[in-house]
Amino acid sequence: MAMVVHIWKALPFWTLILMAGRLAIPRELYEASSVDGASAWQKFKFVTWPSIRTLYLTSTLLSMIWTLGDFNSVYLLTGGGPADLTHVLATLGIRYIRLDQVDQAMATIVVALPFVLPLVYFMMKRLSTNE
Repeated sequence: MAMVVHIWKALPFWTLILMAGRLAIPRELYEASSVDGASAWQKFKFVTWPSIRTLYLTSTLLSMIWTLGDFNSVYLLTGGGPADLTHVLATLGIRYIRLDQVDQAMATIVVALPFVLPLVYFMMKRLSTNE
């Protein structure tokens, strides 16, 4: 259920970003590929995808970072779920704080850094090389 809510929550963002990227592709590229005899799949593969690849990568990385810290959806929907199986790191940290296990709560929060920092670094490096 938490995955469905996250997709529902992120769908407008993805749609807006990818549609804006799609509309920014010059129409002349599609006309030239039609003159060359490209099929619809070839137009997507050789015109559309290379043009929106950076936007897709950026949207994916942002979504991954936001999902790692998506406290509200998981906490409000399941509270950690049946048998504590639907925790993300943020809700797991809160669970440990409620159980007065502050050392484990801090550990779960610190564990997120090796996951998030490389994503942020990769995204920043990717964005800075494309501009």
